[in-house]
Amino acid sequence: MGLLAAWMVAFTAVAAPPDTVRIGIGEYPPFKVESEAGGGPLTEIVVEAFKAGGVRTILEWVPNNRAIAGVMSGHYEGSFGWARSAEREEALLFSSRPIHTYRMVFVQRSGELRDWATLSDLGRWRVGVTRGNFYSQPFADLQAQGMLAVDEAADDLGNLSKLQHKRIDLFPLEESVARYLIATKLEVVEGVQLAVQNKAFWMVPIHFVVSKKVANAQAIMDAFDAGYRELQRSKRLDVLERKLRR
Repeated sequence: MGLLAAWMVAFTAVAAPPDTVRIGIGEYPPFKVESEAGGGPLTEIVVEAFKAGGVRTILEWVPNNRAIAGVMSGHYEGSFGWARSAEREEALLFSSRPIHTYRMVFVQRSGELRDWATLSDLGRWRVGVTRGNFYSQPFADLQAQGMLAVDEAADDLGNLSKLQHKRIDLFPLEESVARYLIATKLEVVEGVQLAVQNKAFWMVPIHFVVSKKVANAQAIMDAFDAGYRELQRSKRLDVLERKLRR
């Protein structure tokens, strides 16, 4: 009985919800915006989910590639806005439900013909990618097989600049992000040079993630999942998701 009681105390200590969670976050406007009140609608969902369970969040804004590398290494306890991949599954716990779905499309230069039926058709063009981002398993497989001519940049704006200067021909990007960056980060004369394709090549469920390297990883994820369910129950999630759809 004494051993059983000790085991139960130890288990309770491990499973107890955290007081704070340190989250690495990279900008991905309009979903995650450091300068915006609340950090953007996706950030609000994550922060309020934890708040519903009495957990405080500490947000550390870093470049996207540092956010995902940081949580995979255990430098950050959590992060969000990430799709599943084999490599990430090994290092991370994923929220039980997606917190949003990204619509991935290609950006091209205006007036050029860049029609494709499958991703294997992209082999005839130079395709830009952003360091640390994952563009679907079929895309990754084609890249690994050398069937895509891929050119890497540090961030999405760098790739849009490459596109303008004809250093790449296509750039995969979330549709809302593409339209936001073109409208707000480029001069008008630059923006009109680029066009966002309508056809999606990937509909991406994205998640809150926790590093498996932190001691209380499951407790952190349980706290998030419980808070997310509370946002659904109270209908607060409906209000926050309307911001996402805008």
